[in-house]
This record gives sequence, C-alpha cells and structure tokens, in this order.
Amino acid sequence: RRTAVSVNIKERLDFSCGLLSADGGLVVNAPHIPVHLGALGACVRRLKETVPCAAGDVYVVNHPAFGGSHLPDVTVVTPVHEPGGPLLGFTASRAHHAEIGGVRPGSMPPDARRLIEEGVVLPPTYLFRGGVPVFEEVTRLLSAPPYPSRNPADNLSDLRAAVAANRRGAEALLELAARHGATEIRRRMDDLRR
Repeated sequence: RRTAVSVNIKERLDFSCGLLSADGGLVVNAPHIPVHLGALGACVRRLKETVPCAAGDVYVVNHPAFGGSHLPDVTVVTPVHEPGGPLLGFTASRAHHAEIGGVRPGSMPPDARRLIEEGVVLPPTYLFRGGVPVFEEVTRLLSAPPYPSRNPADNLSDLRAAVAANRRGAEALLELAARHGATEIRRRMDDLRR
C-alpha cells in the first residue's frame, strides 16, 4: 500500500496479499478482498503447472485461465526457495489496476465481445528471472496495440510495489524457516490449511 502509486491501492485498498504452500494452497492472508483471496491458490497452482518456478523468479499474470477474476486484477507471484534448496512456498499479491487498457478507460467495458477488448491480457510473464529484473516484456505488453494501457507508468509502479510486498513476505517466511527449520514450517503450513 505505501509504495503503490494508484488510488485503487493506496486509498481504496483494492489489493490482497497471501502466503501459499509449495503446492499452491493458501496458508495465510491479510484480511483483504475475498474474491482475490479465493482465486490466489488457483492462480499459483496453474502457474506452477505451466512455468518453471525457480529461485529468484517473479511472475505477473491476469489471464482468466490462471485464476483471474477480471483483467484489472493483476497478480504477482514469487516462488520462495530455501537457500540453495527446494521450494518452500509462494508469496502472492493481487491488485486492481485502475487502467489496464481495453476499448474504454477503466478496463471494464460492458459491451466487450473479446477478452482483448477488456484490456491488456498478461499471460504468465517474468518480472524477475533468477533474481534479475526483466520488465521489458511486461512493458511491451502494456504498450502494445490494439488496446494498450493508458497509463503504463502507473501499472509498472504498482507492479514494483507488489514485488516489494512479495519480497517482504518471502523474507519473513525464510526467517521463520531459518529459526525453526524448513520441515517444521512446512508442517505448520499444512496444519494451518486443515
């Protein structure tokens, strides 16, 4: 919230954050938007089936086939690995972007007949790959015809804020694993989901 630039996130609080297990089950979340939280697990599980989730990777996606609700709800997913080891879990953030392109400002046209008319469709796209920022592709997608975002600078700023939120969540999860052991953290995450 503090690092985003859009009114939707800073003032309307139309965003959600969660911690998910290595198999993509929602473990804990902030008390945010139920429709976001209900779909985070589906998003992470589908993402995990489709793309590699290596250490240092961060993805962005809003495609409905990946647990999306509507295109303005953009999800950033960060796999969290034990240092030099296996996947421990995921952090994810979903935020409603006020503008993501489409035939009308606000990206929710009631007369849309095709998905692209609603806005920019983001398939799973790297924001970081192996810890290296690679925002070029998402920048290209946000600016590409036929119906680009009308404010890609805000989109990119809000994506960076989501990356920061995920990174903080990942740091906290890794701190817990260092203190209590990864096996114990996995067990506790399973217990919380029962």
